[in-house]
Amino acid sequence: MHVEQQARLRLRPLPRPGRASIERRRRRSNNAAEALELALTSAASRGGLDAVLLVDESGMMVAQSKTELDLAMLAAITPIVGRGKAVPRVRRKGELREMSVDTLEIMGEVLYVAALGGNYRARSREVAGTVAATRRILA
Repeated sequence: MHVEQQARLRLRPLPRPGRASIERRRRRSNNAAEALELALTSAASRGGLDAVLLVDESGMMVAQSKTELDLAMLAAITPIVGRGKAVPRVRRKGELREMSVDTLEIMGEVLYVAALGGNYRARSREVAGTVAATRRILA
């Protein structure tokens, strides 16, 4: 006899007025630059990435995750990769590191979010999350 078990869908409880809500973020800042750094550092940590960075259209670093790496050269090529004009060939300690880039526009300015290292799924997820966080922080 074959009995099928359905996977149970678990939902978080809805917020209730008058009760304290639970803040999911451990650290929060009212300063936009610090908030961006916290968001990018969290994304890099969550995704097991080497670095996550936010770059303007001219290749200047706007924000980056906390890392010991010098990301200036990576920032410089990010807009070129984001426009589809180049394929990134980034090496770290002789090992090829994959890079994902996405574009967003805020107040008429084009910005690029780049993630280095990790696997494709983690990079894609964290780049999308970082785009959303950047919109929220800079809105």
